[in-house]
Amino acid sequence: MASTLLNPSSDAGVMKKAVYYASQLVSAVFSPVVLPVFTFSAIMLRDTTLPADRKWLIWGICLLTTTAIISAYVVYLKASGAVGSLDLDLREERTKPFIVGLASNCAGFALVYWLDAPPLATWLMFCFITNTLLVQIITHWWKVSIHATGVGGAVASWAFLFGAAALPWLILVPIVGASRVVLRKHTTAQVIVGSLIGLCLTAVQLRYLLR
Repeated sequence: MASTLLNPSSDAGVMKKAVYYASQLVSAVFSPVVLPVFTFSAIMLRDTTLPADRKWLIWGICLLTTTAIISAYVVYLKASGAVGSLDLDLREERTKPFIVGLASNCAGFALVYWLDAPPLATWLMFCFITNTLLVQIITHWWKVSIHATGVGGAVASWAFLFGAAALPWLILVPIVGASRVVLRKHTTAQVIVGSLIGLCLTAVQLRYLLR
């Protein structure tokens, strides 16, 4: 018993497993299809200008077109054997989900624009289109991290929603990025580029579009 407790290799193995499972949890909670639920819920809860029925209609459209449709499609692809995992590990597996995601995001943007949604919700939907399109183009040659792009974009949008109070959430960007590297889904470079796309592209677009 004492020898097991003092065995450094045993302790290292336990620590390695703990980090691995923690990374799986982080990747699941802060996945690119879960983060929109947090973000659009916060935007709509803080809005005081719209009647409740239209507010929740817009909320439903945002979640349908950024989360539900693409999630259902990837689950279908996995069930039919068209992809190896829900994480779309192979770069070549990502083309069809990206196309479906882009079409869904475009429909969502058109609907919330027509319904006169809160500006942040409307233009964040637009950012989903442009960010996804850029990542899709890069993915033809290189598997940039969608998780990193998603969390970067979310944190950038929270800064516009909550101001300086959102700054502590920046810690999520390296945490989510590290989880993808630990799980061997991406290289460090792929995570960094994805994070920069999400943070910088979303911030620049929203700063311009919300003027």
